[in-house]
Amino acid sequence: MKGQLITLEGIDGSGKGTVAQYIASRLRETMPERKLVLTAEPTTGQAGRMLREELARPGGEDGEPSTAMRMQELFLFMADHAYHLSETVIPALNSGAIVLSDRYADSTAAYQGVTLRGIVPDPVCWIQNISRPWNVLPDMTILLVLDPLAALKRLRSRPGRDKFERQEFLQHVDGNFRRMAALEPERFVQIDAAQDAEKVGNAAMDAILRLLERC
Repeated sequence: MKGQLITLEGIDGSGKGTVAQYIASRLRETMPERKLVLTAEPTTGQAGRMLREELARPGGEDGEPSTAMRMQELFLFMADHAYHLSETVIPALNSGAIVLSDRYADSTAAYQGVTLRGIVPDPVCWIQNISRPWNVLPDMTILLVLDPLAALKRLRSRPGRDKFERQEFLQHVDGNFRRMAALEPERFVQIDAAQDAEKVGNAAMDAILRLLERC
């Protein structure tokens, strides 16, 4: 049986982690015969650990990062994604599993596409083109859409702050996600993340079940 790759995307505060856990629980109940692998990016690999440490630093702590630092961050994300593919995603798909990933390559394009503005032309497309030859395209991407201001209000209750958690930055990231979804409507399923968490989870689950029925 062919495995399926389903990814969850959205800006910080859109509820991806909560929805991922909800979907995983529902899938285990409704399809106990299918192996499920719940995973995430950044990973727990070496590059992923470095990224998590970097992301935990408040934005602007050392002023604007240099072009070299921005490129270094991009390629750390790509190295972590390559590790994720080789160690988790591809083996699980080959075994016939359903792989559910909280963030994936689209997050790298959306976020680093903002970071690299003014450095390369059309940075989102540039990043996607670099990874396209070796990436594994998801069968479905659930995009949780939420106004950045509402997302930041949610994030205030969390301990610590991610360096990307700034309104202007998240507005640009949100725009990148929406443009990607508009260009690939057959892959992206957009869900209003301002709804009650259970409604968001049920909408995502309905879309996933429709996908699995076709496979």
